[in-house]
Amino acid sequence: MGRSIIVKQSKLLVTVLLGLLIVGAGGGYYVHHTERQAAIAKKRQTDKALNQKAAQKNSQLSRKVNQTTFSNSKDTDEQVTKVLKLSHFVGSAMVVKDDHVIYNHAFGYANKAKHVRNQVNSKYQILSIQKSMTAVGIMQLVQAGKLKLTDPISKFYPNLKHGRQTTIRQMLDMTTGFRLNTGLKEFASEAKVIDYAKHNVYYYPEKNGTANYSSVNFLLLAGIIRQLTGQTYKHYFTTHFIDKLGLTESGFVIDGLGKDATTGYHSETSETTPGYEKTMPESKAQMANELGTGQVYMSNADLFKVESAILKGKLISKRNVAILHTRTATGEYGGGIYNLTNGVRSHGVGYGYESSIFLSPDGKTGVVLMSNYYRRSAGIQATANKIFTELMKGDIK
Repeated sequence: MGRSIIVKQSKLLVTVLLGLLIVGAGGGYYVHHTERQAAIAKKRQTDKALNQKAAQKNSQLSRKVNQTTFSNSKDTDEQVTKVLKLSHFVGSAMVVKDDHVIYNHAFGYANKAKHVRNQVNSKYQILSIQKSMTAVGIMQLVQAGKLKLTDPISKFYPNLKHGRQTTIRQMLDMTTGFRLNTGLKEFASEAKVIDYAKHNVYYYPEKNGTANYSSVNFLLLAGIIRQLTGQTYKHYFTTHFIDKLGLTESGFVIDGLGKDATTGYHSETSETTPGYEKTMPESKAQMANELGTGQVYMSNADLFKVESAILKGKLISKRNVAILHTRTATGEYGGGIYNLTNGVRSHGVGYGYESSIFLSPDGKTGVVLMSNYYRRSAGIQATANKIFTELMKGDIK
């Protein structure tokens, strides 16, 4: 009997100890989970405050830029350089008037660690500006009678479950309900990137017909170019833009930027002056996921050449340019570009790069700023707009 009692007591003790271990482990998990959630919430709060501070600094800097006075009686180089330095610009800047380059200078480092400075022919990622060219690719097929702007997306992607009546026009204008939250985690072919997108795209019906900037629209448009031409998007872009216009400082990021390459830098603080402390590498998976939307690099000269050629009717007829570049009821964006009262503009941001271009309606006059150092507190849009405004007013000779 004594031994039986001892055994029972031992089992009870083991049970109690196991219970304590389980409770302790559960408590440990709870504490870890709670601490992790608190850390995430704190980071979000910090990021929000940082973004607000950066936005405030950028606004202040933009006001200073806009208050700068220009005069056609003053030296162009001196005036443009002054406003670029005021905005702490890093990159290459080009100003063209009536098809003549009147300003062409570079600032800062292409690679600070190697002490390589930016040059006028340095190469930068153009990012979302590529959408303007994908849009032209679609319009070339419209011009050739291979599709219509009124065609529904279901004609090309019959297995889509939602948003089937969304038109090609809507996709070009970013007025669809489509959104893709994540891309593939590993490098994949164009076909696999498109297949992933069409099976994972979300559709928000309440967004249909309203301004809803979403890159997946142009990824799917790149897929339509592939379907109708039997070529990869990369091959189509190379033959119809790079080869067609003789662009010698352009290509696809995944192949490397080669000679005169730049490194993308960015800031995680609200700094305005460049410190070159953090580079922003881009994985091959990210490069592949940017299909048709932001996977091309160019120099300032090449970017101006292609955007100017579009407006001049060299890639599609001027009539089709006018149709493509039509403002939507929801804003300036239409046909892969922002349509202004005095011309067009396009802008791209990502992977440490920021690119901006403004052009007159005839494509003969414009401003190109391309930077390899993106700072939220020192964006280049206001500076590019200021120079373009003064150029169109005649205050830059």
